[in-house]
Amino acid sequence: MLVSTIELFWRAREGRKLGLKGTENLALDWKAIIERKDRIVQSWSKGKEAGLSALGIAIVRGKAKFVAPREITVDGKKISAEKIIIATGSKPGRPDIPGAALAITSDELIHLKEQPARLVVVGGGFIGLEFGFALARADSKVTLLQSGPQIGPALDDAIRDLLLKIAREAEIDILTGVEVRSISKDKTVEAQVVGKTQSFPADQVLLATGRPSNVSPLQPQAAGVDVERKAVKVNEYLQSVSAPHIYAVGDAAGKHQHTPVAWYEGPLAAHNALKGNERKVDFSIFPSAIFTIPAIGQVGLTQKEALSRGLKIKVSNLSYDYNPAAGVRNETEGLVKVIAEEQTDRILGLHVIGAHAEDIVQLGAVAMRGGLKKSEMGSMHYVFPTLGGAIFDAMAAG
Repeated sequence: MLVSTIELFWRAREGRKLGLKGTENLALDWKAIIERKDRIVQSWSKGKEAGLSALGIAIVRGKAKFVAPREITVDGKKISAEKIIIATGSKPGRPDIPGAALAITSDELIHLKEQPARLVVVGGGFIGLEFGFALARADSKVTLLQSGPQIGPALDDAIRDLLLKIAREAEIDILTGVEVRSISKDKTVEAQVVGKTQSFPADQVLLATGRPSNVSPLQPQAAGVDVERKAVKVNEYLQSVSAPHIYAVGDAAGKHQHTPVAWYEGPLAAHNALKGNERKVDFSIFPSAIFTIPAIGQVGLTQKEALSRGLKIKVSNLSYDYNPAAGVRNETEGLVKVIAEEQTDRILGLHVIGAHAEDIVQLGAVAMRGGLKKSEMGSMHYVFPTLGGAIFDAMAAG
């Protein structure tokens, strides 16, 4: 919500390029943005609770833990069940470095009462990239420190290269191969960068170093639940491999840490728990998005992954510059990349960076699920002019 509001602000301020006057004087009311976010989240939560109550589902609040295979306590109150689903989500990780307690996590950033003028982000995964871009587009000075050799390790190389170019234009300083040594009381980050000690002053330091599963406070060992990498070890039915009466979903199952994964897995696990193991989890087609500004959408194999599997491929790249709707809207920074199998014309992967990439990539996911060939999608009629048309043109290219 914070990211989308900032994107609206940034794009509105770019309106001068469309002939709109006064847009350069637009300003963010950070406090109002946070307050609106809180109101909407609270409204959503109340709506979900009302829906559960209408179904006759009791809500018990408190800290829970297993005391027996089929019994938990919630603040001392005992609750037993024949089947149990664990959906405890995750929590932000804090690396073991001196001064880490002085930094904030993504959970705390979205509650800040003031926008930091200088933000140092520790971590170059999707959380670090999303908040780094958002704050930079809101005019904070952002420095992103990544321990590995590259940001966004799961990204296709072409998408990452363009993201880095856009980051430079947004004046985000990105450093890789960084070992953070400490965070001081004044929020200065001390780090080793290519063997040299550097200091990075900040008003806030954001730790974006992963979100471990939040299963351990439940004391799952009391129920005989095996844990792997801090998450419940489950089979293809989301059933605990060691305690068959227990299921786990979302971050608690540890397969994919994406909110829509929990939405998908929750009903599936409930069905299997109540009616027997009839539905297997299926991530063979797995669209995902990173809400940088502009966003990134991806589904299927990257070019590097396809080649590593020994597949003979053909690759099509189409710049947003080619798309008339992007030109009309002045949203031409972007790329659509299609990877297909040479012999069969089967779509292996789709990777998008640009305005509404999170929506565009879903067209590719549906096409892949339906078994459409690249040439079949490329020859389809589509609504013109639209940003979504870029995917059809990319399929027709190459």
